[in-house]
Amino acid sequence: MPLDSKRKKIIKKVGVVAGVCLAALVTYETFYWLTHVYEYDARIEAELTTLSSRVDGEIEKVYVTEGDLVKEGDLLVALKANVQRLKIKALEADLIREEAQRAKLEVEILAFEKDLTSRLATKRETIKALNIKHATIETRFELAKRNLERTRILYRKKLTSKKSFEQEQSKALIIEAEVENSAASIKVSELELEEIKASNSNLDVLKAEKKIINLNIKKLNTIKNQEEAKLTYYYVRSPINGIIDSVYKYKGEHVEEAERMILLHDKNSLWIEANVDESQLRHLEVGQRVIIDMDAYPYPFQEFNGVVTFIGSVTASEMAGDKVKSDGRSRKQTQRIPVRMKILDPPEKIAPGMLVEVNIQIYDQIWF
Repeated sequence: MPLDSKRKKIIKKVGVVAGVCLAALVTYETFYWLTHVYEYDARIEAELTTLSSRVDGEIEKVYVTEGDLVKEGDLLVALKANVQRLKIKALEADLIREEAQRAKLEVEILAFEKDLTSRLATKRETIKALNIKHATIETRFELAKRNLERTRILYRKKLTSKKSFEQEQSKALIIEAEVENSAASIKVSELELEEIKASNSNLDVLKAEKKIINLNIKKLNTIKNQEEAKLTYYYVRSPINGIIDSVYKYKGEHVEEAERMILLHDKNSLWIEANVDESQLRHLEVGQRVIIDMDAYPYPFQEFNGVVTFIGSVTASEMAGDKVKSDGRSRKQTQRIPVRMKILDPPEKIAPGMLVEVNIQIYDQIWF
């Protein structure tokens, strides 16, 4: 067979194979185009947390650098807090003084109560004894009066001497004086008892002073708790398990209240956000499978799996406030809907802002 004829056959076969391959490729791409939604300009997003200073101050030390992994509660930045600590120590000294004064008053109140109780008991026993004595003297006085009356009758009948009558009369007068003295003693003791009871007002004064001190202690404790809480503002701690993205302030710098110092994100809160053409919206559903290609891990060496978790109800231009052109007239434009996707098998090294391409599979949403 001539050489040219063989060459033509080879070229023809190669052309046929190439045509078949091209047709297969076109068919495959057409099928993929019909059964997938592509978006080439998607990005990895995350919930970024900005930590700001809660007080004015000078930075004493920064404990982290960009890229560090931190746990919830880890100390990130410390501000100089010497003045705040001195305030707390001054309040602690005031508390010690007030508590010592309260202890002193408690001892005085206890001693006063014991003394008052003792004096009242003693005086009541004294009055009780005086009343018994007074009753005895009154009995003797009644007897003396009867003897005197009998002697007076005998004296009038001249059956007894004048001396005997005068002795009985003198005895009755002496006992009568004793009765009056006894009654006076009882009265004095009762007045003294009332005076002792009145001294109870001094106890009330001491108890009122103790209440005032208790209020002062409560107030000082409240202020101390507030200052201790404020002391925590000088120590910036991580609110989440995350990764440090940016450090804006360093040792020796002065920061104002609400001035940002640290930016971090939760590595477990990453998602992909893509603005999908509105013409594809009818094909999308939450739960659809997604194939993800990352610029940092180029295809075909590696690809990742994901799932649609959110389909926006407002277009991207609406969220940006871009509704009307500068000439005041509306323009018909193709709008884009934000769609979020979760990465099911994220790589170890991944960061917010990375560019990705997403391929959303819509097998169940096409009519054929």
